[in-house]
Amino acid sequence: MRKVRVLFLGLIFISLFSFKAYGSDELGIIPKPLECEKGVGEFIVNEETSIYVQGKNKEETEELYNIGVLLQEKIYKGTGYNLNIIKWAKPSSGSIFLTTLDGRIGLGYEGYNLKVLEDSVHINGLKPEGVYRGIQTLIQLLPAEIEGIKESKNVKWNIPVLSIIDKPEYEYRGFMIDVARHFFSVEEIKRQIDIASSYKINKLHLHLSDDQGFRLQIKKWPKLTSIGGQTEVGGGKGGYYTQEQFRDIVLYAKERYVEIIPEFDMPGHTNAMLASYEFLNSNGRRKESYTGTKVGFSSLMCRSEATYTVIEDIIKEVAEISPSKYIHIGGDEANATSKEDYSYFIDRVSKIVLKYGKIPIGWDPIDTVTQLKTPIILQNWKDSNEDAKKKGMKMIISRANKAYLDMKYDRETPYGTDWAGYNSIENAYNWDPTDFGPKTLLLGLEAPLWTETITNFEELDYMVYPRLLGYAEIGWTPKEMRSFSEYKKRLEINKRRLDLKGVNYYKG
Repeated sequence: MRKVRVLFLGLIFISLFSFKAYGSDELGIIPKPLECEKGVGEFIVNEETSIYVQGKNKEETEELYNIGVLLQEKIYKGTGYNLNIIKWAKPSSGSIFLTTLDGRIGLGYEGYNLKVLEDSVHINGLKPEGVYRGIQTLIQLLPAEIEGIKESKNVKWNIPVLSIIDKPEYEYRGFMIDVARHFFSVEEIKRQIDIASSYKINKLHLHLSDDQGFRLQIKKWPKLTSIGGQTEVGGGKGGYYTQEQFRDIVLYAKERYVEIIPEFDMPGHTNAMLASYEFLNSNGRRKESYTGTKVGFSSLMCRSEATYTVIEDIIKEVAEISPSKYIHIGGDEANATSKEDYSYFIDRVSKIVLKYGKIPIGWDPIDTVTQLKTPIILQNWKDSNEDAKKKGMKMIISRANKAYLDMKYDRETPYGTDWAGYNSIENAYNWDPTDFGPKTLLLGLEAPLWTETITNFEELDYMVYPRLLGYAEIGWTPKEMRSFSEYKKRLEINKRRLDLKGVNYYKG
């Protein structure tokens, strides 16, 4: 009789709180969590709900408080409930508790444990960054109307009882916006940070210079923006960020645990620089501004000390306003630069970047530079990365036929290009960074959007979403846990959320 009773109680326990591989699939969470254990019942958010925050010290508690404010604002916008935020107090029944107490070392800085009971919600991380990632999952567990731009009436704000243990597969889960071919405003960039961070993207790479425009104020060399920043593809007015505006973007992103990585593409893709200052040109005359889309025709003078004076001033000023540990130096499609000059240039500029406490990143073929004596990260977009493998270089995978957001979905896509082939939602999802390199060398992946054909934020949305959600999952969720047939179901659930966010996503 006792054995029967124990078995009966065990069956009740399993039915109430057992791991289900499809738990997160039913809920539509993207990226898919590492473990999701569903229970029975629900937690209801109402006007009496409070947010409690407590860290291991004062600094962490303040950081958690700021995360609590972001959650408070999100809930207020969707529900109209203005939740209290309480520090250093024992959570009461009916509350949401954000904490770094007892965070698991094995989950790393971005990992979190989310536990929803009928009377409380607990999000625990080793660091506040992990708690922020858990907040994004919590928001996805609320009804989709939480994403609305105004208060929704007659909605039951329920969250299912469950337990999630989660952490990312890769440390680098990136998204790039080319603001050089077409310029995008501070508010447009912030909007992309909001959407991308809600799916746990943690890097935003800004391509700040190219033949068509130079987009960041350099106080030592003002003509880089007063001349070089005034054009874009097609002859538009261009634009640039002041250093104060760039700081604002960086701070906004930092509050959402997104790292802004600045790029200045060199020694090719530099016509905007050459159009700004005559002494950067071998004939002593400024180039004409360029508004076309050709590549590979421009080059800095790689043996001129004047070139490196300007570059060092750029890197010095950027290093002072950018907390990222990286500065991207470009290095692609330098067809007008000799191989010898290219090698000399990459090595010398890498040393300048290191001098100012940053780690250089470069597009291939920077890994082929034979005299490179400095550590540099390869962003692999096109060519073989065999040299990088031989040298033990760290890599970010951005293969154009899989990761480029400017590739058309299909022949009917009104924007973008197709030189690397069509990049459907399925094609964009069905790959892994380890397809292109050993995991020991991989930082992660990045999905770049080049903007030759992208002129406004509606077109940008169309090319980025929903593919970016798939890239977020590739970077977060282990390869063996992913399948496109199952992902499609969660993506379908998220369409409603994208609609409510006001995202002009591709609906094919």
